[in-house]
Amino acid sequence: MRANIEKSPEYGRLPSKQRITGLLLCLVIIAANSLNATQPSTNFTTFISVLSARYGTSATQRGTAWQSALEKLEAQPVAEQLTGINRFFNQTIRWQSDAEIYGETDFWATPTETLGLGRGDCEDFTIAKYVSLRQLGVPSDQLRLTYVKLQMIGGRSQAHMVLAWYETPGSIPLILDNANAQILPASQRRDLRPVFSFTSDALWIAGNRQNENINPSSRLSQWRQMLNRAQAEGITL
Repeated sequence: MRANIEKSPEYGRLPSKQRITGLLLCLVIIAANSLNATQPSTNFTTFISVLSARYGTSATQRGTAWQSALEKLEAQPVAEQLTGINRFFNQTIRWQSDAEIYGETDFWATPTETLGLGRGDCEDFTIAKYVSLRQLGVPSDQLRLTYVKLQMIGGRSQAHMVLAWYETPGSIPLILDNANAQILPASQRRDLRPVFSFTSDALWIAGNRQNENINPSSRLSQWRQMLNRAQAEGITL
């Protein structure tokens, strides 16, 4: 599986600072340790213990299935890892809104919380896939958690999150999405418009004023809170 290397002003290589205008993306460097600076790993003894105590037997089975999926994919090519992880979470987790699950308008769940409940929204799917691929050894600079506007039938759009994988820094990324089970190049996902994306050490923000209602700072605050909870559950990111 190879990403289309056709350049794109929204998903491709970032332009020089002097050329960042309109819908082009600008790069804001964040200190690496502000998000994470450790080698991802999971203490599965702690992880399974938390699942069992907090959520019960069905949750423990989902957690064990995740552990088995990681073990089976560990030595596989990255294409197989992308496909396997995308399929696992899309088939294992049922979409439900944060309001229905947590009684909050915006809550970023850890993989433990998502697998424990068996439910999650688009952020939860994306976080779980990102964590899984990082644990499999996919470099952070090949992955971006990406906020997009998802075009709906009838012309409406809604905020959505997907995971983008870049074969090279200038590639059109492949998109892992719970709303579309197919892993497609971003150039074939005309229903998605990027707003901002981030990794462990960088944040990309779209320069379109129509996107000002989505505050990246508040989203990154949610990310840091999720990291702290995940660590207590045995997952180091």
